[in-house]
Amino acid sequence: MKGIAAALPVLAATFLSGCGQPIGKADLKSDPKLRAEILAACANGTHTDAQECSNAKDVENADKLERSLDHK
Repeated sequence: MKGIAAALPVLAATFLSGCGQPIGKADLKSDPKLRAEILAACANGTHTDAQECSNAKDVENADKLERSLDHK
């Protein structure tokens, strides 16, 4: 049951991305769990929206940079 609940956001995002705009950077920044799920799907080739993969990677890189600068 937990697996279904965990996969639901990715499935919803995948379904919705087919009929509209890709998930934007603001949404991915505000939802790290969704971003992680999309990045995992992009890495294993199951996420087919290249723009969402790019957006998720951009947000992840910006987040890592921001965290590294905060620790100095």
